Amino acid sequence: MNIEFVGKSVEWTEAMKSFVEGKLQKFSRLLKEADEDQVEVVVTLSTSRAKQKDFAGESRPTIYRVDIDMYLKTWGGGALHAWEEDTDVFSALDKVLDELERQIIKLKQRRHEAKRRGAKIKEEMHMAEVLPSEERERPLVVEEELIVEKPMSVEDAILELNTTGAYFMPFVDSKTGTLKIIYRKRGGNFGVINTKCKSL
Repeated sequence: MNIEFVGKSVEWTEAMKSFVEGKLQKFSRLLKEADEDQVEVVVTLSTSRAKQKDFAGESRPTIYRVDIDMYLKTWGGGALHAWEEDTDVFSALDKVLDELERQIIKLKQRRHEAKRRGAKIKEEMHMAEVLPSEERERPLVVEEELIVEKPMSVEDAILELNTTGAYFMPFVDSKTGTLKIIYRKRGGNFGVINTKCKSL
């Protein structure tokens, strides 16, 4: 795991770096379980002043913001992103690393599910090869049932798309409850089609 520390108007101390490195090393096991062994991590630390309205009559404290970008280089590829803010830098680091761990666990579960689905499809294809040729004839159009999992955010839909390697995926937006379709664009980014159909 390669880790890069970026400071914007703030210096990284050795204690802060050790804190992040120690936690990220614990994630190595989870990443291996998700078949991910080539990982690059960029941890960005920046500061800003708290808004005056939140601290009336007091001096405005410094807010530390930590962004973590984890780039996955094997299998389905993709990236994970998490960020948190706090007036205490170690509290911000701790919270953002907890959020990243949650995303890695979710990634591991999705990849295991994709493997199970892949194994099932492979088994069905093998069974089809055993059938006589007249039983293997396929119709021109095959109607398939649309299975939309529980509502999710656009970010979760992108993660799912990267995990499965599919080119597009329908999902129910957790904010609006409408059916949307996320798809890969040639430039490497994503597009979202809003059908404006409400899920039942």
